[in-house]
Amino acid sequence: MSLCINPSCPRPDNPANHLNRFCGSCGSDLSVMGRYQVMRLISDRTGFGKIYEAQEEGTTKILKILKENLNQNAKAVELFEQEASVLGELNHPGIPQVDGYFQYQTRNGLLLHCITMEKIEGVNLEEWMAARGNRPISEDRAILWLKQITVILQLIHHKSYLHRDIKPSNIMLRNSLDRGEDRLVLIDFGTAREVTRTYLAKLSAGHRITAIVSTGYTAPEQMTGDATAQSDFFALGRTFVFLLTGQHPDTMYSHRTDDLNWRNYTSGISPQFLNLIDWLMMSDSRQRPANAREILDRIAAIEGQTIGTSTTTVAIGGNTTTLPPNMPLPSEDEGRKKWFLVAFLLFLTVTWGLIALTALGFSYSERSWLAPNAQAPQKKGDVDYFPYVEGKDSQGKTAEFNVAVLSREYKWELGSSSQVNYNSRLIPVESLQSNLTEEGIQKIMNNPSEIISVGTASCEGTPATEEARAFSRAEQIQLLGKKLFRDVGSVKNYRLLNLGQFRGENCQANKDQTAYQRSIIIIGVGKQTDGVILDEALRSRLEAKPFGDFQIKDYSLGGKDKFKTIPSRL
Repeated sequence: MSLCINPSCPRPDNPANHLNRFCGSCGSDLSVMGRYQVMRLISDRTGFGKIYEAQEEGTTKILKILKENLNQNAKAVELFEQEASVLGELNHPGIPQVDGYFQYQTRNGLLLHCITMEKIEGVNLEEWMAARGNRPISEDRAILWLKQITVILQLIHHKSYLHRDIKPSNIMLRNSLDRGEDRLVLIDFGTAREVTRTYLAKLSAGHRITAIVSTGYTAPEQMTGDATAQSDFFALGRTFVFLLTGQHPDTMYSHRTDDLNWRNYTSGISPQFLNLIDWLMMSDSRQRPANAREILDRIAAIEGQTIGTSTTTVAIGGNTTTLPPNMPLPSEDEGRKKWFLVAFLLFLTVTWGLIALTALGFSYSERSWLAPNAQAPQKKGDVDYFPYVEGKDSQGKTAEFNVAVLSREYKWELGSSSQVNYNSRLIPVESLQSNLTEEGIQKIMNNPSEIISVGTASCEGTPATEEARAFSRAEQIQLLGKKLFRDVGSVKNYRLLNLGQFRGENCQANKDQTAYQRSIIIIGVGKQTDGVILDEALRSRLEAKPFGDFQIKDYSLGGKDKFKTIPSRL
């Protein structure tokens, strides 16, 4: 059956369409450009366009169409055309071949921007790994695949392009009649698509375009909008960490030490190949390979077993690190200079740290750090913990509640519902899982029966906007909480608590007035009387015994008539 692609068509899947040249519902031509018969809708979830499967004389193609409401946005159209332009210049079996960009006009005169390209038959590496229970791949297969993707990147970079979104789901394993060798295809050169979506989201607010980020795979410099060829190498290294361990990189990453502790999850992989993957992922982009040719040379050396004599192991800060070949060791004089600089910076850190501690109450707010009746935090590593305190409902029935602020260092990024600012770095909320597990948050919370995720927002926008943002933040915390507490037997339920927008006097969007105004907060429910009205008991506890300087009266939804938890529907 032919599908009509006219966005205004009342019934694009009209059963009569397979018998006619024109749509039986709107009259639009069903033969797109006289070449393509559209068979089915694959996806319309991108926010920028729709993806269809089409047929051209028995050959299956992919048809991408820019959403009609973006037609008048010159930037969106330019970025959409860019994908066709990029693919048109890259002729390689490991890259989808594009037919081209064209415009199609519907019966009612609507102009659609379209791209058609080769459909890759196969599965992506994320799907392939899942089908085998995320069992790690062998070194032989890893070397074969790394060579293939590196050759593709060599071509892309030679044409002065960057992919910027390398990850397992963007690498396809092509179905082939020749089963002698796996053939990989790098897909989704729609970084233009991602930029388009971000551009449109930020346009009216006057913000600059946000960097393209795929959690666990994106290089640190790319998160701030400074992508280079080395950023692609970093993502490539993270991709092979997943393939060699079967673990998502974020589950092995410690934000506290900035270490990816992945090697212990591998088996049967040579030190030389492990070193190569670490080389791709060096924190400093200047220490990664200069180009794809260097990676291919290193692979050739591993295959020829000649690399063992060209690496150097040095001790840095108590850890041993194997440097890639030809990376010079610092001279003794340079070493002295660096240690002097480290000592000086340490002195500054301690000095300013003492100043910061002295000024703690003033830096957060004009009010006292602790109200007379408030709980002081117990420091549990980076977590500020407030033990169980009883609350009563209107019938006198009780429940106990504790509170955990998941580090003062984690602050919601202004305007974001998915990212937190951690020591001047933006990180996704879900990536906190590894760090909080290290902190022992499951034990800290002391056998709660329920976990309540608290959503708050600052005063940068309207109450309605910020209350919606606070709700989204509570949802993100709940997703994180479910991952953290899924193996804790006492936890039987999850709830959301949306407190809305902070409304302190003289509130400024970029300046916190309280210590926990933008913090990640969860509440645990302990002992409770049968029939207790949990919301009333919780509000009673938070009002009578606030934690730190956090007071529910400061928030737009903290009043008695609006205070309400929502049981999990996730």
